[in-house]
Amino acid sequence: MAELHLIGQIESGCGFSERRLFCKWGLHAGAGWTLLAGAGAGQTHLDEPQAGEAAQWGHPLDLHLGTRGLQGWPRLLLEVWHVDTWGRRGLAGYGVCAVPSAPGCHRVTVVTWRPRGTRRQRLLGPGGPELRDPLGTATAATERFRLRTESAGTVRLRLGVVARHMARYGVAL
Repeated sequence: MAELHLIGQIESGCGFSERRLFCKWGLHAGAGWTLLAGAGAGQTHLDEPQAGEAAQWGHPLDLHLGTRGLQGWPRLLLEVWHVDTWGRRGLAGYGVCAVPSAPGCHRVTVVTWRPRGTRRQRLLGPGGPELRDPLGTATAATERFRLRTESAGTVRLRLGVVARHMARYGVAL
């Protein structure tokens, strides 16, 4: 079985109009992939940066995957949320990135977006539109094409990728 180790962290989020941010994440891969060790999903802590500064999370990632085929290469789905002063949470943005296929250390910047609500929804604050199926819509460009969206901010990741036994399956990384 070919193996892929992903070690790193969700470092920070910047450019969001909201403060008091946290990030939910999930690993998604094709049917031929198996999570051998590590958590496949998680959530960072809540950070409240000063105006104009990035939310610092430093949330660790440590995943070990196995596969017998390369279809459905792993992706990380990110959901950034904010919490207002009354404790209500609202969506700040969705983002998705493919796990780098080259071994080594990588700095990845994930651009996020969110569904654009009506003027009334934007005035009322948290609780704007959210996707019923974030994975399906966030990863399929044909589905997202039909949505009215707006850019949100960026999430920075630092990822270390270690590949093992990929050559046995005809993959030169």
